[in-house]
Amino acid sequence: MTSKLNILDIEQGLELLANRNVSPLEFGLELLLFFSSANTVKRITTTKTSLSDLPDGTLWKEKFHYAPSAPGDADATLTKLKQSQQSNKGKVRLLITFDGKTVLIFDRKYDELTQTTLSGLKNEPQIFLPLIGEEGFRQSDESKVDIKATAKLAKLYDAIIEHSGQWLIGDKRHLMNNFMTQLIFCLFAEDTGIFPVGIFTRTLNNRSGREGQDATSVIETIFNVLDKPQDQRGDVPGWLADFPYVNGGLFSGAAHVPPLSPKAYRYLLEAASLDWKYVNPDILGSSIQAIVDPELRGDLGMHYTSVPNILKILDPLFLDDLRQQLFNARHSKKKIDEFLVRLSKVVVFDGSAGSGNFLVIAYRELRKLELQALDAFRDLNQGASMSFGFTSVVSLNQFYGIEYADFAAETAKLALWIAEYQQNARFAAAFGTSIPALPLRDSGNILCGNALRQDWSKFCPIKDGYEYYIVGNPPYLGSSKMGKEQKQDMELVFKGQSTTFKTLDYVCAWFLKAAEYCQGKNASFALVATNSIVQGGHVPLLWPLIFDMGMEIGFAYTSFKWKNNASNNAGVTCVIVGVRNVASKPKFIFTNENKLLSKNINGYLLDSVNVDVCKSTLPMFNLPPMDRGSSPIDGGGLILSADEANKIRLENPNLSQLIKKYVGSNELINGLERYCLWIDEDNLQLALSSDFIAARLEQVKLMRNASSKQQTIDLASSPHKFGEIRQYNSKLTIVIPRVSSESREYLPVDVLTQGEIISDRNFGIYDGPLWAMAIIASKMHHVWIATVCVRLEERFSYSNTIGWNTFPIPDLTEDQKEQLNQSARAVILKREEYYPKSIADLYDPKKMPQDLLQVHDANDRLVDSLYREKPFADQNERLSHLFELYIQRTQGKS
Repeated sequence: MTSKLNILDIEQGLELLANRNVSPLEFGLELLLFFSSANTVKRITTTKTSLSDLPDGTLWKEKFHYAPSAPGDADATLTKLKQSQQSNKGKVRLLITFDGKTVLIFDRKYDELTQTTLSGLKNEPQIFLPLIGEEGFRQSDESKVDIKATAKLAKLYDAIIEHSGQWLIGDKRHLMNNFMTQLIFCLFAEDTGIFPVGIFTRTLNNRSGREGQDATSVIETIFNVLDKPQDQRGDVPGWLADFPYVNGGLFSGAAHVPPLSPKAYRYLLEAASLDWKYVNPDILGSSIQAIVDPELRGDLGMHYTSVPNILKILDPLFLDDLRQQLFNARHSKKKIDEFLVRLSKVVVFDGSAGSGNFLVIAYRELRKLELQALDAFRDLNQGASMSFGFTSVVSLNQFYGIEYADFAAETAKLALWIAEYQQNARFAAAFGTSIPALPLRDSGNILCGNALRQDWSKFCPIKDGYEYYIVGNPPYLGSSKMGKEQKQDMELVFKGQSTTFKTLDYVCAWFLKAAEYCQGKNASFALVATNSIVQGGHVPLLWPLIFDMGMEIGFAYTSFKWKNNASNNAGVTCVIVGVRNVASKPKFIFTNENKLLSKNINGYLLDSVNVDVCKSTLPMFNLPPMDRGSSPIDGGGLILSADEANKIRLENPNLSQLIKKYVGSNELINGLERYCLWIDEDNLQLALSSDFIAARLEQVKLMRNASSKQQTIDLASSPHKFGEIRQYNSKLTIVIPRVSSESREYLPVDVLTQGEIISDRNFGIYDGPLWAMAIIASKMHHVWIATVCVRLEERFSYSNTIGWNTFPIPDLTEDQKEQLNQSARAVILKREEYYPKSIADLYDPKKMPQDLLQVHDANDRLVDSLYREKPFADQNERLSHLFELYIQRTQGKS
């Protein structure tokens, strides 16, 4: 083995094993030779340190335990491997056996069994990643088949529309989407044995003509037959006799198949040539959805929510609890039976189902638990086979989804059907008895409609003895981005609950609907949302409504990138919030891969009491007032580049008094230079004496008069003035950008003393005390802003009304203020030593000068000492103290 094995190397190595047709006696050694070093092979094979307690076995500690099987005896050998003391003592990950025909691989970490053949092993390379110290997503990554299938079907779809564009208009679009769903099912069914193998493609080849001129009528005939039970088919042609009855509503009604051009027919045959049994239902819906949405074509086959992210919701919501119950029940037939009964009463409901990802993963995980329970039951029966007929206790009828888009809803049903088939196949592989694939019994309860306008309790009625879990990833849409329909949705959901909801994000409506559904019931929910819902003004508007229903946050994931598996993998900054009826069960916050036990999780996702920091128009804690910078509202007419400013000064030095530095957030942070015309009534005539300036003022006038806002039009009479002026000849301005990077340890605050004009991209304290800069530059203020202000993705979005005016600080003595003044000066002087480096340069977390960091550390100690003598251990302790002060002040006011 080389030290640089990757998954492609593994795939090729497994293919070589198959080509050489190695025997069961050779197989274990061949695995050892491929995956381990020469020294390891020598040590295990020559010194007998393998320690396997099975005949001809190979045990590589912490890696795998292999034992060959006699023909047809693989199940029994795997049982012996599971029971082997050496398997446990050696802490091996994989148990492997091969009987010359069947390869069984059992992953002890995940209790997951894989059955394949020697030739099929190359399709399962991810199973062996632990042998090289890596972990695969284990079914969350898209396979090559998924990508190829999506790409070929996309070409088929485009060719159909190119030939018959009317299939995108009105009701035809629904028929087109339904046709694609039916087609995918047939391709999957003929490759998996649901249909006679290859029957659909073979029939197309035989009866459609060389150029596919008869393909449309052939497919229509097949689809119509699939909807009829055998005893209702009458005298159908012999070539249709072997097509089975499907049921489940997939082929109900008259078949509608678009006309296929020769080009479309070729693409159909190319798609049919793939091996569809390897399609992944985890991603099928989202992947196929890319076919009908050109905006998703950039990464065909890649647009779906990754399985690890979905499990971040499902695991703490209910799967972890089920796994624990199964672990406790594994030695008792009675408890296993009780566990299976519980599985039959778990209901999963996605109110933003999309193409079914959450429901498919939930179904798969419940079936996996069922298989593990039955395996434990079999072990208690001393390995006796389960030759009886079996129907899974987990039914697709336990899964509910509402989805707005027609095609997504249809593909969700299809993905669930395929998931059911694949799980039934796993059951058959494990227990040797099959669950019939056809006719389809049900397809889950998938409703195409607007979830916010549905009565969830009628669609998914709550029954006694059942447990209900609401999951999903609702649409992200800020209040300013909503259309008329979305605003009406918000009105309907929040009516009677709140009159101050109009600034909330669209996703908040799902949180309120879910809370109303779960209130007082054996139900809970966990949803993904943009992190804005746990920041800033959202917290006091949304979370009290939910908490007042007797609900609490049971678990939460703090901000992280919710990524799909697209190649650019940009992702959206999200949180996951799990909500339940108030209970005594533990609460957990997941952050940076840590799981923290919490006493209470508040609306900011902090381990603290429930508190709502509301906007305040004035500082609540004796801080100086802060306001936005000035806004020109000029169409660029009053703003000058450095070259333009210099040109004006050179041509007429008297005009220099009209030019001031103009500082936006970019200029402040990155040290860039811009200028502006700052003209008052006293020097207006001087300004107009310059043709350049006069032309600029005319530009401003025209822009303002062309506005649709009366307020802007009114400003046209004074084109020489900024539209909004918030500073007047300030001698000292403390400036902080409205938006800045979250990567810096300190907020980028600065002091301007040359009469610079700050833009409305900044906030300023005009002619305020210098000690305010020391406060803003502290970690104490940093953690407050990071918590209570809304963020743009993960960047800080500063707010004077909710960040500065609410910032809790004790009343300061004159001596304390002077100490803070000195500390602020120390920061400024230390920065000046590094001139001309900018704030961005100096506060780069990887390059921040050590002496500047020391000055900030001293400032932090000083600011912390204002609150208490004992140093704070970390930011969480600082934050808890700040919330205590805030609660004391607000309760005192009430």
